Amino acid sequence: MIADEAQFLAPEEIGQLARVVDDLEIDIYAFGITTDFRSKLFPGSQRLVELADRIEVLQVEALRWCGARATHNARTVGGVMVVEGAQMVVGDVSRSADKVGYEVLCRRHHRRRMTAATARAAALSPDVLPVPQP
Repeated sequence: MIADEAQFLAPEEIGQLARVVDDLEIDIYAFGITTDFRSKLFPGSQRLVELADRIEVLQVEALRWCGARATHNARTVGGVMVVEGAQMVVGDVSRSADKVGYEVLCRRHHRRRMTAATARAAALSPDVLPVPQP
């Protein structure tokens, strides 16, 4: 059996899956991310880590615009990274002014709240010091 997006399961549901494995002897492979846009564990992911027989980190080798490995999830609202708000957002995210999006970042740029869009804006800023060309 496969459980995808396991981070969205409730801790009680993770417990039910563990009982299926133990009592019915059915293997369950659960996939999902561990942390949210604030770098906090999802309750389902936390419980899964606590109960799992085995954990394998499957890292998609996603490199960011900066060249570093993507390790963190960022939520953007209207193109600006946010670090507060509900852990899960359900609803209409298509309105352009407050459109919700997600981007994976390296830890350094997540800490600095620098997305690809804001990095491009900073590079185009007149405040950036000119770099002499060889």
